[in-house]
Amino acid sequence: MADLAVTIGGRPAAYRAETLSISGSLGTRTTATFSTVDHPPFDDVVEVGQVVEIRDETTAIIFAGTVDSVDEEIDPGERVRFKRLACVDYNQIADRHLVAYVYQPDEDNPAVYAGDVIRDIVSRFFVFGGVTEGIDTSAVENGPAIEKFVFNYVPASQAFDEIAELAGYIWYIDYAKRLHFTPKDRNTAPFAIGDDTQNWRNLKISESRDLYRNRQIVRAGTALTDPRTDTVVATEADQEYFEVSYPIGTASAVTVNGVAKTLGVDGLHEGRDFYWSYGSNVLTAEVAPGAGARVALTYRGLFPILVDERIDAEILARRALEGGTGVYEAIADDPAINVQTVAVQKALAYLRKHGVIPQTIRFETDRPGLRPGQLLPVRVATAGLDDNYLIESVNMRDVQGAVNRYQVTAVSGDALGGWLEWFSALARQAQKFVLYDEDQVMMLKIVTETVRVSDSAAEYDRGTVGRKPESRVGLARADFAETDWVHA
Repeated sequence: MADLAVTIGGRPAAYRAETLSISGSLGTRTTATFSTVDHPPFDDVVEVGQVVEIRDETTAIIFAGTVDSVDEEIDPGERVRFKRLACVDYNQIADRHLVAYVYQPDEDNPAVYAGDVIRDIVSRFFVFGGVTEGIDTSAVENGPAIEKFVFNYVPASQAFDEIAELAGYIWYIDYAKRLHFTPKDRNTAPFAIGDDTQNWRNLKISESRDLYRNRQIVRAGTALTDPRTDTVVATEADQEYFEVSYPIGTASAVTVNGVAKTLGVDGLHEGRDFYWSYGSNVLTAEVAPGAGARVALTYRGLFPILVDERIDAEILARRALEGGTGVYEAIADDPAINVQTVAVQKALAYLRKHGVIPQTIRFETDRPGLRPGQLLPVRVATAGLDDNYLIESVNMRDVQGAVNRYQVTAVSGDALGGWLEWFSALARQAQKFVLYDEDQVMMLKIVTETVRVSDSAAEYDRGTVGRKPESRVGLARADFAETDWVHA
């Protein structure tokens, strides 16, 4: 392999051999660390934020991103300076921008897809002062239809993660700043490894039940019931408080003995017959309606979300192997979720990730192109391997400045019928997705207003006789006291 070509800020950098390390794993940003050498007159200036590109001997880019930090080591004799750089890939751009918006179909857009949301986030939020981040969204696929997505000032990367997790897709920004959103079953590795491929070495196989669970409970926030009407009969003449079945999320109407009355929010409205408060199951009357009065409130109540999902086949397999119940339980808290179906999808996502005791393989290769999230075909009959493995991490280092060596970790999906089958089934779901069904998102807007101020010297020229400098306390301005004139 020829020397690596490293550029920083568009200028060639004196890369120091055997210092490069590129690391990436699922759910994290790919990072690169390396050192450069700077000789007198020490004009190799490196600043945080500069663009970094690293190319191999074929001129293919093996890393691109920006400088995250710089540490400089100065030789006492001022003969040489070493800079140690830590860099992060372009996915970091999505960490820097917040999303505050409600996405749902309307009359103008009767069908909204997950890909539409991702493209809009880039065009709407990856811009400031008319300047964009330069992200290409041509590789964003439509994905499944959505019913409602609500993002209340969350990082764009978190929004992308949640959309992709629910849809069974994967997203990433590549080294050309192109955003990908594609089904996981089509995110395949550029090559396979097998008995006769001669592109791998030092294969290791392991199994562990760390983080394993086959029953997942998600304790979420509160959700709204369907519209309901509760009727409460006043038992006393002076009764002003009426308790309904659920804490009130929103209320639309109230009647007394079938006659409509006015309804308001306590602390917000005045002059109403009845008042309600969010989260309270008590309706308050301004004036007691009298004993025997039938007070009927139409409202949507709040109820806590607690979902319980499991993989029965895994439980039975553990029971047969270990004895006992075979159940491995785990609970996750996500109070931001206020839709039952979203909590279910969250639980299934946990089981998708941890509901197997995977077979983990580790190997080395000198061939570039593998990245976390890809499905890698592994056909090594001598080791009993014949499956598509999900790449969890890829770590690269240069060996003596001559070889780029990649250490790859990948996991099987056997317990779920194989990753390819699982992801394909997930992508084929016909359901529409809801994500955080809130009613409002507070959005900041920058209002630009132009004020024109004009003056005419002629106004001061007319009738200046008889005027004197302003000297009254609180009105005089020291910087203009000799030229600002007023009538005497």
